[in-house]
Amino acid sequence: MAKKSVNVFLLSGNDASLIHAEADKLVRSIAGENPDPFAFELFQEGDAGPTAAMLYGMLRSLKSPPFLGGQKTVWLKHFTGFDAEGEKKGGDTVGGALRDLAELIGAGIGQDIVLVMDGVGIDRRRALGKACEAVGELRLFNQPDRKKMGWERTMVAYIQQAAADKGLTLRDDVCNFLVDIVGTDTSRIDVELEKLICYCGGTKQPVTMADAAAVCTGQAEEMIWVMGSALGSRNLASVLQVVNSLVGQEKDDDRAARSLIINAANYFREALRIKVFMAEQRISNAPGLKRFLEGASAEEKNALVAEGMTFVNYHPYRAMKLAEEIGRFSPQEMIEAIRVLRDALWQCMSSATAARVSLENALIRIVGCGRR
Repeated sequence: MAKKSVNVFLLSGNDASLIHAEADKLVRSIAGENPDPFAFELFQEGDAGPTAAMLYGMLRSLKSPPFLGGQKTVWLKHFTGFDAEGEKKGGDTVGGALRDLAELIGAGIGQDIVLVMDGVGIDRRRALGKACEAVGELRLFNQPDRKKMGWERTMVAYIQQAAADKGLTLRDDVCNFLVDIVGTDTSRIDVELEKLICYCGGTKQPVTMADAAAVCTGQAEEMIWVMGSALGSRNLASVLQVVNSLVGQEKDDDRAARSLIINAANYFREALRIKVFMAEQRISNAPGLKRFLEGASAEEKNALVAEGMTFVNYHPYRAMKLAEEIGRFSPQEMIEAIRVLRDALWQCMSSATAARVSLENALIRIVGCGRR
């Protein structure tokens, strides 16, 4: 736990997934689940990447006291430009802005302001890393190295912590099995745990080896869960990171990309069915869908499956999570997403365009240019 006097936190390393998760958790602990907009400022790069203008906007915020007194939290979220830090201050470059930021942190920001920054690529030998280490906390999260002894123990610790954060208790044999499944890919930990929670019916149910073996295997299933979760977040950076991870695991890039196009289209088809069903049944929210499925008889479910509503056979918890995700898309956007993915698949089959290019272009249209 950080000292109360520390008001500068920098989380970095080479493991983006772990850095992001730890930063999210830290900010919640400081500012709460629903931060006061008058006491919380978020700075996050857009699709064009990091800019000096955004950083200088954050610098102005760090020099301004909280609007209504008390404490203000400033968060530089999931930043990707730390490696651009330069030697000279000023100018209209990211590197110059980072140097100015290092100088401000070294001089000290107001005790009524808490600064949290996270993202890969910090060089602790440069000014920003040194300043944060001197006056605050620099936390490094690096992906375990398979070539070094003890990487399995490190992964077990990550899995146990992630499970504890969700209120889930895992036996040692299940943790070791998950290490075999995910290797050193920490980005898969959350996905595998969510699969277990859905399969077992919540966090209070014990997870056995049989449960883990039933749902935590198979590349095809992994693609469906991971891609669906990323699309549901409606965060372009997360979606493209998933594409990079999943396509990179396959020998045939084109085949993997085509599979992801199909899986993404299936996600939106299922989402649209759920959206229509909830409207017809006058179910107003995701927990309401969960309650409906828990109370439905086998005969009612069979009748709905015959009408194409196959999601009624999902575990109610999984259906609820999916319903929460699709709230970020309107029915019109879902239909347009299916059309965009159809065209992307056709482009793969009828032109020389690489399947991954078609996939990423489609996802940018669906996720990158719509509502958040």
